[in-house]
Amino acid sequence: MTSQVAWTEDRIRQLREQEDLPFVRADAVGIVQEINARFTDVYGWTCDQLLGQSLGLILPPSFRDSHHAGFARFKLTEVSKVLNHPLKLATYCADGRALDSEHFIVAEKADDGSWSFAATLRPLPVSP
Repeated sequence: MTSQVAWTEDRIRQLREQEDLPFVRADAVGIVQEINARFTDVYGWTCDQLLGQSLGLILPPSFRDSHHAGFARFKLTEVSKVLNHPLKLATYCADGRALDSEHFIVAEKADDGSWSFAATLRPLPVSP
């Protein structure tokens, strides 16, 4: 079950600035609405490249179908096993490289019943 936290402007600002981590926010269907400067610094994506596009662009191709299915399942059930705890996932950079990152994903349900999602991503050290 998701725990709901009111997303005040201050709460969103805290997520964006938390430990200067890359931040991404998407709407209920997984369309990117916002990234921060640190996301651009680490993963190379610019706002022009990513805003209005599917989150699938930053996911490994082999994971994209599962991700889209998870979004659809969440819309039906509003139950998630991936929210509110760290997940180790590969994140695709604008140049095609994949970096292992720790994602912390949160969700918010608006008054109109629609959901939005935000995540901080912590790049993980490259294994030798």
